[in-house]
Amino acid sequence: MDYILRVERVTKIYEPNIKALDEVSFAVEKGELLFITGPSGAGKSTLLKLLFRAEKPTTGEIYFQDKALSQLSRREVPFLRRRMGVVFQDFKLLESRTVFENVALALEILGLSTGEIKKRVLDILEAVGLSGRERQLAKELSGGEKQRVALARAVVNKPKLLLADEPTGNLDAKRTEEVMNLFEDLVAQGTTVILATHDQALFVDRHQRVLVLDQGRLLNP
Repeated sequence: MDYILRVERVTKIYEPNIKALDEVSFAVEKGELLFITGPSGAGKSTLLKLLFRAEKPTTGEIYFQDKALSQLSRREVPFLRRRMGVVFQDFKLLESRTVFENVALALEILGLSTGEIKKRVLDILEAVGLSGRERQLAKELSGGEKQRVALARAVVNKPKLLLADEPTGNLDAKRTEEVMNLFEDLVAQGTTVILATHDQALFVDRHQRVLVLDQGRLLNP
């Protein structure tokens, strides 16, 4: 198997003694669309934070492209994140910047030309149904529109791994289907997608692997 990600016996404990994850182990193949589900408080968001190296496990190890994340230096973490895209529940947009500027930021960091940045940003905004909204300020958008901008920003640099935390939570059925189609297109192009959701409708007919978390434990490794 060609694994892009391996999670090995990961436990995460918060003070004073809250066990958010308990001996979680699984591996993800390159180009896989993996769903992680479970009730609120099951540990889904905590797991994604660990995969993104926003936090470290209390015990256990996570390997991304065979590199142990806990062993990365502070200087190496930004390079790791350039190979990942992340859609957060709270969007983390720059509210006083335009839609275009928010999405372009990920490409400017890579040092792409102005022309290439413009083409990629406009293409991805069209894909998420925001064509023509590029000059609008983020703070003027609805929750669903902000969610789609966050998604566009996460995928515009064509990451090796995309982590999405409840990426369709504010979207209607039509937009949800468009976003899921975008994820499937990314997978077809070789991106690995890990999608955390409590919405079973997203995966019930998709015939993809589903991991179930409950109270920090993985029920079906």
